[in-house]
Amino acid sequence: MKFKLEPYNRNISKQQVVDDIRRVATKLGKDSNGTLTIQEYEKHGSFDPGVARRACGSWFDAISEAGLCPSRLLSVSAEDCIADLGNVARKLGKSSVTQREYSAHGKYSPKPLLRHFGSWFAAIAAAGLERTRTLHVTEQDYFENLEAVWVRLGRQPTYSEMRKPFSKYSVGAYVCRFGSWRGALESFVAFVNDESETRAGGRQYIEPSEEEPEQSKDQQRIPGRTSRSISWRLRFLVMRRDDFRCTVCGRSPAMNRGVTLHVDHIHPWSKSGTTTLENLQTLCEECNIGKSDLPMKEGPEQDCFK
Repeated sequence: MKFKLEPYNRNISKQQVVDDIRRVATKLGKDSNGTLTIQEYEKHGSFDPGVARRACGSWFDAISEAGLCPSRLLSVSAEDCIADLGNVARKLGKSSVTQREYSAHGKYSPKPLLRHFGSWFAAIAAAGLERTRTLHVTEQDYFENLEAVWVRLGRQPTYSEMRKPFSKYSVGAYVCRFGSWRGALESFVAFVNDESETRAGGRQYIEPSEEEPEQSKDQQRIPGRTSRSISWRLRFLVMRRDDFRCTVCGRSPAMNRGVTLHVDHIHPWSKSGTTTLENLQTLCEECNIGKSDLPMKEGPEQDCFK
């Protein structure tokens, strides 16, 4: 009789255990909707089930980590899932719940909800909650949102600041769209700094079309003049140049709560002023309302703005 020590399993990592459970599941033809019993793992696994419990906390957690469905979740009804999802939303005080949040606070794992409803969005809808993200968001939608946060802060937003209600879209949405948060910032800056629509003279007059509907009499343009409307990109360039503060009173949203910034024509558009970077300025809402369509200075009109 030979005396031989069994492999020393005290230092087996969690990842090794999970990988071995997946190997056994694949060998036995188990998919993500199936489960693996302790008895099956004892027969085919490389480690003792006790090692799995020690590494993962419990056999239930070990099975979940491996992407399988613990046996006691197979019998969870759709009604139970929806009720628990609603409980988590109320507990967190939120109108929606992500899979990560549900994994941390829910009674079950996300798997039975996905099995019953086919997708997390469908489960959220069945529970009467809001979607956790919006599909079909355009690149310009992301840029406009980033511009709004940037203006509100008066500086470049950080990774952690891109969250509701401060930001319409999460930083994760930007990472998915642009590859990284830094990539999103670089794409945004490159876009707003593109001078193709902000050179002297701005957008020239064109005949009204479906893209640009007929304007009212007080806004009708004269051939050769720029449009009265200010694109959000040009608006951002003006406010960035003016340090995101009112050029009259000096207030800014970053320093003064409730302040709203507007971009105003220095020489009024109604008096032949152009919609160009040189003829635009940043004013707070109060100063802009007070100025109305008056020129900034008394005296002869400035030819440089015509």
